[in-house]
Amino acid sequence: MSLRRTPSGFGRSIRRVVPTGALAIVAILVMVAGAGPALAQPPPPGNASEAKKQLETVQKEAEALTEQWHAAKDTLDARTDELKRLREAVEPAKVALESAQAEEETYRKQVDVVAASTFESGNLDQFNALLASDNPQEFLDQMSALESIASDYRAALDQLVERVDATGRARSEADSAAERAQAAADEADRAENDLAARKKDAEIRIDEAEKLLARLTPQERRDRKGGEAGPSGPITGSGVGAKALQAAISQMGKPYGWGDTGPDSFDCSGLTSWAFKRVGVTLPRSSSQQANVGQSVSFDELQVGDLVFYYSPVSHVGIYAGEGKMLDAPQTGGTVGYRTVSQSAFTGARRL
Repeated sequence: MSLRRTPSGFGRSIRRVVPTGALAIVAILVMVAGAGPALAQPPPPGNASEAKKQLETVQKEAEALTEQWHAAKDTLDARTDELKRLREAVEPAKVALESAQAEEETYRKQVDVVAASTFESGNLDQFNALLASDNPQEFLDQMSALESIASDYRAALDQLVERVDATGRARSEADSAAERAQAAADEADRAENDLAARKKDAEIRIDEAEKLLARLTPQERRDRKGGEAGPSGPITGSGVGAKALQAAISQMGKPYGWGDTGPDSFDCSGLTSWAFKRVGVTLPRSSSQQANVGQSVSFDELQVGDLVFYYSPVSHVGIYAGEGKMLDAPQTGGTVGYRTVSQSAFTGARRL
């Protein structure tokens, strides 16, 4: 994306060259390689056991990259919205400048008329008035006229100075609006490039994970799908978190899908954002951004409905269900279900 400027004055036009929003996602799918540093390729596994071990590592990397992709998308959306708002402020600033310039020119003409009248009448100062007078009364008459002209001139001049100042402020505001829009366009451009790089890296790891999953035995693949038993009692709580958990429970058994937000499959942050949206709360798309909402909660303070986060930087999220369990969309080959909260992987929780 770019901002195009004309050589002089305020004449600036702002134009996005690359697509934004949903079109940006389509565009990055066909971008050439090289958007980011190449990922190291692990050596091929020698057997199913090695494939299983390597799969755990690659899936964690793939999930982290996928969540970074979501975060980059959140950033792009925010920068695109900001750019739109700032672009909308440019035209009013330009109109205000043009109005101020027109008013300034009007007052300049008024000053010129008063000044010309002064010179043409010969009433330049008190000394000239005295020399041109034949008697005291004529002198007083000329002095009165001179003071009137001077007063008119001062008033017109004061108005002109005020309009010149207003024009200067309008020009400064117009330039500032254009500069802010330029900065927003540059940031959106960087965000879009980052989105492409994150998407490309994630797809590389996802492809590796899918190939490794195919090397597992049928029983190992079945074992990966299953979750654990949930809390022994009914889900309690009346807050939005508890309500979101109830919504998420309705999706139990749905398969994990990279980047998916339902209704047929979910990734970890896709499930949480889907569930909270069902109870009227819009969460950011990525787990790292979701880790900034609400109130911070320690491991020992977890309550039903709290968002639970893993790893540093954050790259996995689930919803606490009580009795040390959380509901999440785990990883490829798995399904939405209950799992014991890992204290070693736990890096924080948030309560809405």
